[in-house]
Amino acid sequence: MITVVDPGRYFHVTVKDGDRKDDELNEAVRQARAGAESLGWMGVMVTRHSPTIFTVAVNENVPYGTTYERDACI
Repeated sequence: MITVVDPGRYFHVTVKDGDRKDDELNEAVRQARAGAESLGWMGVMVTRHSPTIFTVAVNENVPYGTTYERDACI
């Protein structure tokens, strides 16, 4: 399930069905990339908070056109 926190900029993804995890994350990244492209200078950060909770956000510390992944649950 994707929850839009800030349209085009920040998304909370809660995975209820492991088979849909990639689809849900890819959709959130697609939406964040569209937001980042409209700004023209930021990339996207995907953060895993637990095996089932992720955030996807436009991030000024990520180069434009790039997506970084971070694991915050270790």
